[in-house]
Amino acid sequence: MSSYIGLDLGTSAIKGVLLADDATVLATGKRAVVFQHPAPNQVEIDPEQHWRDAYGLIQELAAQSPTPVAALAMAAAAGNAMTWESDGTPRSPIISWLDHRSDWLPPEPEKVLDIVGWPAIPSFPLAQLRWLRVNRPELLDGAQIGMNNDYLAFRLCGRRGLDHSCATPFYLQNQVTRSYHQPFLDLLGIHSEQLPPLLPSGAVIGALRPELASPGLTAATRIIAGSFDHPSAARALGVVEPGDMLLSCGTSWVGFYPTPIRQVIRGELTDPFLSTAGGPWGMMFSIAKIGLDIEAWIRANFGDGADRYRDFNAAALQGDTPARRYMQSIITRFQARLGDRRPRRLAMAGGPAEGEAWPVLAREVLGIPIDIAPYHQHAGAVGAALIAGAKLPSR
Repeated sequence: MSSYIGLDLGTSAIKGVLLADDATVLATGKRAVVFQHPAPNQVEIDPEQHWRDAYGLIQELAAQSPTPVAALAMAAAAGNAMTWESDGTPRSPIISWLDHRSDWLPPEPEKVLDIVGWPAIPSFPLAQLRWLRVNRPELLDGAQIGMNNDYLAFRLCGRRGLDHSCATPFYLQNQVTRSYHQPFLDLLGIHSEQLPPLLPSGAVIGALRPELASPGLTAATRIIAGSFDHPSAARALGVVEPGDMLLSCGTSWVGFYPTPIRQVIRGELTDPFLSTAGGPWGMMFSIAKIGLDIEAWIRANFGDGADRYRDFNAAALQGDTPARRYMQSIITRFQARLGDRRPRRLAMAGGPAEGEAWPVLAREVLGIPIDIAPYHQHAGAVGAALIAGAKLPSR
């Protein structure tokens, strides 16, 4: 039996799973992401701490494997730029996509969506790297330039590689040609040699450095190019065909759905998804920070005890209660964002999917069959492990 590790490099936490050949979850783990705030509007992560947390989690999972881990892949809430030396020594901190030090947009920002697949957003790497070019050019000149997932892969195997999915929020890739967009590189004064090779999800980046071998990890453990986090979760839930939809309930609620061809829709995000292998593209839309609104309402009405979510769900199932009306109002907001789309099935993942009331009321309000993710909050990591094993779940 082979086993695989999947990491989900989330905004606020790193989650990991050890997955068996038959997609059984053998172990899970988690590490918090520690933010630094060196100045107003700046949000950074220490690269060495990030490496210790990620590698420590990998070791923890691998030590529980009955056989040596065959491969590892990472899903990522990508968009966190950094630079480092050719030997892996960090030159800059990791600049989180939560950072708002820059309000810069490139010339003709309206064209960015067509090129990149995402609209111009000043908190993502194109603007982050522009800020470094203007304010700290010594952090760019001659450096290796990438994101935290690319950096971790390099630390693991000594080679670089970035999947086309995560390269989308890197903002330097032309999504149609699947190559770097030279006008953006010129704008930043950088060269393609400073950047990772662009790869399809599932491509081998390299093998684990021998000096990193530990129980369950060997020099034969392969490091595999992963995916952006929501497309990874979609793989775990079998949301792989047009007509399916993932509802990922976190800080923001994200709807992800496969589409036969690449589309560019204002207000949505385009992901390469399975297109490099002849499959569908993916589209995403979101209700930003709705999870924070839900948490605030629950705390205001049910306190901050460990049972607050259970009590909230129980109250929502007891007739016409404030909890039920509030939950219905949240689902109605998602329904409005859904618009005219009528998916044949909706797979629900994240914290609310674990509550008894949310799926019941979602079925009532939306009139769509609801599947609940068996992996709960680890769907992104499970999807990454499936990519590592070159597998898709059967529906």
